[in-house]
Amino acid sequence: MTESKPSSHAYLAWAGIAFFFLYQYVLRVAPGLVEPELRSTFFMTANDFSTLGSYFMFFYAIMQIPCGVLIDRLGVKRVVLTSIILCIIGNGMLIVGNSLWEAQVSRIFMGLGAACAYVGCLKVAADNFPSATRGLFMGAALTIGLFGPLIAAKPLVYLIETTNWRYAFTVLSAAGVTLWFCLVIIMPKEEKINKNATLKMSDITQSISMVFKIRPLLAYAIMTTCFYSPLSVIADLWGISFLVNHFNLPRANAANITMQIYVGAAVSGLIVPWLCEKYKAYNKGIFYSAVGMILCLSTMLYNGSLSIISLIIILISIGIFSSSEILCFSAASHYTTPETSGTVLGVINTFSVVGSACIMQLVGFLLDCKWCGKLGCDGVRLYGSCEYIFALSSILFFVCGLSIIAFFIYRLGKQLNQEEIN
Repeated sequence: MTESKPSSHAYLAWAGIAFFFLYQYVLRVAPGLVEPELRSTFFMTANDFSTLGSYFMFFYAIMQIPCGVLIDRLGVKRVVLTSIILCIIGNGMLIVGNSLWEAQVSRIFMGLGAACAYVGCLKVAADNFPSATRGLFMGAALTIGLFGPLIAAKPLVYLIETTNWRYAFTVLSAAGVTLWFCLVIIMPKEEKINKNATLKMSDITQSISMVFKIRPLLAYAIMTTCFYSPLSVIADLWGISFLVNHFNLPRANAANITMQIYVGAAVSGLIVPWLCEKYKAYNKGIFYSAVGMILCLSTMLYNGSLSIISLIIILISIGIFSSSEILCFSAASHYTTPETSGTVLGVINTFSVVGSACIMQLVGFLLDCKWCGKLGCDGVRLYGSCEYIFALSSILFFVCGLSIIAFFIYRLGKQLNQEEIN
């Protein structure tokens, strides 16, 4: 069959949803930019503040599997427009809120809304673009999203420091409203809708059990958590405050340096998987990336005399190694069938996001455990360099421990398969 040329509406729809993916990434990392102000406004401990990241990620993860079914059944336009509204409502609740529960509920709304952004891009690319360019548009959407925090971090910090955090977040809401109206106009009305699409619990439980029964699949699922968690915890929540406290950097510089992690992830997300797929070196790529991640985290945490250039190189490298999450998905797809691949990969993605949410919460808990009793003038807890190193070391031990577990699970799975063949 000859593939028809995509319409201009398809390109516009893809671009619009890609910018929504960028927008939700900015919302995701925004609390990390205003950590002192949010903790002061809502009188949060570190553990409380961690919930702003972990709640977002938990509900983002919960929606990953339902999102595909909702888009198939209701159409990408309806789901994406509703998702943007959820993000705007969540951000609005944070702006007007004055209590911790309001801030937490706002992040739940944002997590639910953000969940379908990338799935929407994949849907538009899969349904409208020829197979020769489909992968390019899927990868380009991911790259656009990852550059969002890098582009927005410095202007947001400037707004926060010259006005206040509520005004800066109001600007984010205005940007969301503008994006919503643009997508109403440019996204086509005619959509391929599958009214028979259903979300059966039996299908989900079968896919989850498949991940746990097939040991290589479980190993790759564990490794996605190892690669995604450092990026998520550092870039989305704790990286900026760590650099400010440990390296005595101004917040604007710390924000700009921290967001370099997305430069590495965005660029390598297109190159590393392509190279490893070309040379069939999935496992080697995963192994060397895990080693590289451990070395970079160790250097950043335990060397207090790093220069700004060194910090930028380390954070870009962490971003590069984190892109090996895509290698895990590619390798895992070899153990699935066309009938099960979508749901199984969705389960693995949920695995990685839930893992990162747990580590986010753990870092906040450890900061409070190590807290030496210092308070700011507003009565909010202050955390020093030692507390941050202690808490963030949990990421390093998490990556080391799970990498070892994944290695033995994978080897055991291979041995069992070999014994069955013999």
